[in-house]
Amino acid sequence: MTKIIDGEFAGMLVARYGSPLYAYDLDAITCRAREIAEILPDRARLYYSLKANPLSEIGGALRETCGAEVSSPGELAAAVEAGFDRARILYTGPGKTDAAIRDAMRVGVQYFSCESWNDAGRLARIARSFGVRPRVLLRVNPSLAPRAQLSMSRGAGQFGMAEETLKVSPNEWSGLVDALEILGVHVYLGTQLHDVAALEAGFRAAVDTADRVAARLALDLRVIDVGGGFPWPFATVGDAPDLGELRQTLTELCSAARGTADTEYWFESGRYICASAGTLVATVVDDKVGSGGRRYVVLDAGINALGGMAGLGRVFASTMSVIPIGPSASGPCAPADVVGPLCTPLDILARDVSLPALPVGSLVAIPNVGAYGLTASLVAFLSQPAPVEVIYRGVEVTAARRLVLTRERIA
Repeated sequence: MTKIIDGEFAGMLVARYGSPLYAYDLDAITCRAREIAEILPDRARLYYSLKANPLSEIGGALRETCGAEVSSPGELAAAVEAGFDRARILYTGPGKTDAAIRDAMRVGVQYFSCESWNDAGRLARIARSFGVRPRVLLRVNPSLAPRAQLSMSRGAGQFGMAEETLKVSPNEWSGLVDALEILGVHVYLGTQLHDVAALEAGFRAAVDTADRVAARLALDLRVIDVGGGFPWPFATVGDAPDLGELRQTLTELCSAARGTADTEYWFESGRYICASAGTLVATVVDDKVGSGGRRYVVLDAGINALGGMAGLGRVFASTMSVIPIGPSASGPCAPADVVGPLCTPLDILARDVSLPALPVGSLVAIPNVGAYGLTASLVAFLSQPAPVEVIYRGVEVTAARRLVLTRERIA
């Protein structure tokens, strides 16, 4: 089951760094990365998706196990700071600008995923000006794909090239391959594929798509990037499914693909690797009865610190697990809505959670928020200070950071 942060340790962190705060366990991060690496087939490469958590200390703990997959200048800077091999960084995303591509080439990025022929043409033009020949994957949005909790293919046409309309003229193709080394195909079906069967179906669909694209374009498949989707609960108590049985399936799948004996298979993960490592620790500001006799537990952290996209209705919110920690966590329980400090009725973290009476100043923990926690929240809303992010191993704090947003004056 989910490991809950020790109350005494959490209290020490709050006394030192303030509340609310995120606490990230580096041991859990390296453990999750090893779990995925052990189920991958031979000739597989694992990439850490920095969008899940871009802290360079987390990247630094993963650079010996994973490559870095980035999709913005900020993520690229974090990957460089973390010490990832710059020549092996994979730059992805549907809206790469000229400036972003130039910045990537200046720091030595060689691998790019192209999401359209315009994207590939832009990359080729800039590559010629740098005198380099980037290594490229063609990202394809499959015609048929299994469902995911958050789909990156079905109904999400901004990602990749539509397989059913995939074509390029001989002149365009020769111009691209003159400037770009096209390695293979990139397919990312979605996040949170909920069990082993869904993962198997997703990876099979990705490999089948790569086979069809290779046949259509007469493409030598040196790399097939099958994406990820490895699941982990978000902000609730729980664990991921056992992935052990995936290794045999993946080995068989990769052996049957159109690629050669030297074809590499790339996998991506962010959520599975770092979700379990993160806990949001918050302080109770109030425990009161509101209109209609409904109980409200008010925390010093709300959708500005966690679940902001859910708060705006952009992603469906789950019921978060709010766990009292420390000596005050006792007594009979009663239902309560757990809310944050923001002056908006959207600032709700959980409804009808069974909690004991919580004195002002007591601490609660929300587990499994190491991925898509702070940076997927409304950090600028109402100008609240961001929580400190504490990185630790064992009981030793190795780093602490605070995200700071400012408005620069532009001449």
